[in-house]
Amino acid sequence: MTQLANIKRYYRVIDNSLFMITGNLDYDRITDAMIALANAVHDFEGDTDDIWCIGEGGSCCLSDLIIGAYRHYAEWHAGQWSKGYAALSSLGQIFNPGMTYPETNNEAYLALESMAD
Repeated sequence: MTQLANIKRYYRVIDNSLFMITGNLDYDRITDAMIALANAVHDFEGDTDDIWCIGEGGSCCLSDLIIGAYRHYAEWHAGQWSKGYAALSSLGQIFNPGMTYPETNNEAYLALESMAD
């Protein structure tokens, strides 16, 4: 399977689990998938224009998913050795917001917040 196909697959699994009634992953497994997605995006060797359009027209595009997830795990990790912190670190390889506040209207952020409660 190509790198691009892997990124699309991870994205679909997360997107379906966050935004579809039939989603089958729980919060812990979504966190695992988010780590895998972030690592796949980080390791992608192709044209990045091919990945940033993934999910456009759906519930949440890939870039919004990454931003929302980063902001969520920045607030919800349980310390340096937690899975949430591992997700934050993986996402931090591809997104670095600096000192900004979370976008509270980001769909991925809201969905992850709802699952974490």
